[in-house]
Amino acid sequence: MRLLIALLAMSAMMAPVEARKTAKRRRPTIRYFIATAYSVEGTGASGKWSHPGTVAADRGILPLNSKIRVYGAGKYSGDYTVEDTGGKVDGHHIDVYMPSRAEAKKFGRQRVKVMILKYGDDAPKPPDPEQKAEAKAVNREVRAVNRARRK
Repeated sequence: MRLLIALLAMSAMMAPVEARKTAKRRRPTIRYFIATAYSVEGTGASGKWSHPGTVAADRGILPLNSKIRVYGAGKYSGDYTVEDTGGKVDGHHIDVYMPSRAEAKKFGRQRVKVMILKYGDDAPKPPDPEQKAEAKAVNREVRAVNRARRK
């Protein structure tokens, strides 16, 4: 009888611990990457047209459609979505999209801290003509603002 009471008491104490384990929030993963920049417009591996706020990455490290936050990249620090891959993007290397070639060259090569907010599904989507038109308009606007700043 004592054994039965002891087992019931232990199971009552174990239940809340297991409930807390499933409710425990996971901290986002933080890793260091080498960041470079690219300015070539086109449809990326995800099916979307290149636009600011996107990066190219190695699909083995960051699958397509992953959400990341970049730190230590100056004015380019912020939230990005992985929407492309690249031939020279291997391992812990990201390539940040910039609308102008001069801006991309100025960015150079930097060591940045990346917080992985959400891993993507790695599923490409068919090209969307509306998204392409919107992205091209945003790219033109950003280039115009950059030209105005230089004057």
